[in-house]
Amino acid sequence: MKRILITALACISIKTTFSQQTEQPIKGHLNGSFENYSQYYMQDDKIGATAPQDKVGSNNFLKLDYTYGKFTAGVQFEAYLPSINGYYDIAANQSKLVNRYFKYTEEKFSVQVGDFYEQFGSGLIFRSYENRQIGINNALEGINIYVEPTEFLKIKALYGRTRKLFDYSNSITRGVDAEIDITKAFASKTKEHSTHIAIGGSYVGRYQEYTGPIDDYPSTVDAFATRFDLNSNDYSLNIEYVNKGKDPHFINQNSFEKGKALLINAAYTKNNLGITFTGRSLTNMDFRSERNIAIATQLPVNYVPALTKQHDYLTSNIYVYSAQLKAETGFQTDLYYSFKPNTKLGGKYGTKIAANFSTYYSLKNNNDILSGGNDKYYSDANIELKKKFSKKFEATLGLQNIFYNALVISGSGHENVTSNILGLSGIYKFASKKSLKVTLEHLWTKEDKGNWASLITEYSFSSPYSFYVSDLFNYGNSESDKQNHYYNVGASVTKNSTRFALGFGRQRAGLFCVGGVCRFVPSAYGFTATLTTSFGN
Repeated sequence: MKRILITALACISIKTTFSQQTEQPIKGHLNGSFENYSQYYMQDDKIGATAPQDKVGSNNFLKLDYTYGKFTAGVQFEAYLPSINGYYDIAANQSKLVNRYFKYTEEKFSVQVGDFYEQFGSGLIFRSYENRQIGINNALEGINIYVEPTEFLKIKALYGRTRKLFDYSNSITRGVDAEIDITKAFASKTKEHSTHIAIGGSYVGRYQEYTGPIDDYPSTVDAFATRFDLNSNDYSLNIEYVNKGKDPHFINQNSFEKGKALLINAAYTKNNLGITFTGRSLTNMDFRSERNIAIATQLPVNYVPALTKQHDYLTSNIYVYSAQLKAETGFQTDLYYSFKPNTKLGGKYGTKIAANFSTYYSLKNNNDILSGGNDKYYSDANIELKKKFSKKFEATLGLQNIFYNALVISGSGHENVTSNILGLSGIYKFASKKSLKVTLEHLWTKEDKGNWASLITEYSFSSPYSFYVSDLFNYGNSESDKQNHYYNVGASVTKNSTRFALGFGRQRAGLFCVGGVCRFVPSAYGFTATLTTSFGN
């Protein structure tokens, strides 16, 4: 299949080039991107950074997509030479063509064969996607069909094997998702409606052969989901419920308990005010393509983010929440308000305020997802004030209080860590493309590793260059006399769609999270280089 696809892409590219030379209209479009992330490791015993035998780690991704009329074909080449520390350790010195696909698209119909990404609802029951930063690529190899039989009905159907690094899982995933737009189905077609209502349902089944001694051990795990969506100009309400069959596996210690999840999203916006609420309760929702996988980022069938605020501050990302798929209940709420310019609180240029609170607990009864427990896992209460003082200067003040159960979330450290964070940043624009940004932060805690302070200075030139210096300082550890500086210095240059960045410094060990999904990164010391580019005709 690889040779056929490469030959086809080459032939189409030659045809496109010939068309250009003969001044005929170009019907085909080639788009691509390349991404490189490399590290050079050095020994640093003070922060526990060990240089591997091969001191260079390099992750590389080349993606090509070619569109010709209603047809699209694509490939992705990945090379880990070897992989960076904390990523795919088993991928050392390996490279391969992956994610090969063909797709045909009509206005209300599409079919894709090969490797593809898809999502049902919010992703609680099924989501295949790629996130290179945390090492997730659970694309399905098989067939994916989308069809709109009527203007109010959408149907998705899929069947395939989950990608497992450079191979595929020894299981089959199949699923169907349907969504009905109630407003379009029953409301007047000649009248515009400000409120839209839709209902949806999903089925996902994973089959993996079982040859063990237990008679009633399930080879097939079935999951069902229903959802309700209401959207208006000022408000929205989305509710989704998932029921997953018995799914004993390595992480849940071969439990035969069924999985359940309830997700509620609500939002209200009016003039300068915005309020959002997200509540979620779940049990036994770790859904994998293979039952014996132990690494959090490998072979997920569904998507369960942490649902907490994603902060920009260095100190705020020391204690980050990772969703507890075995059992948890909690919520997150946000409040946004903008004071208009030329008012008493808004000043000349206006003022923005944002408040956020999230908290998660255990379940009292794992069979009842509405039974809140007494064991607190995490909470984050924060407020941020952003004000523009002139056309050139803007400042942001942030306050945050965090409760972090380290034993539950990260599996080590103090059971309960309470910390308070103060952050202050300001950006001054010298010209349209020249600015200086300075950020000061401090984290206070009497537990765990003690206090942290940080300073970040970023300078962007009027040319495509930027430069930064940062230091994250750990001090006041009551259990040791260690005082470590996690300093970094770096620069980047951007030209059109190409960006190159080079940095040197220390990397703190801990959870690295993107979109609420986390992987553990070890301590590191040395150089880091990234190169990203995109191209097309």
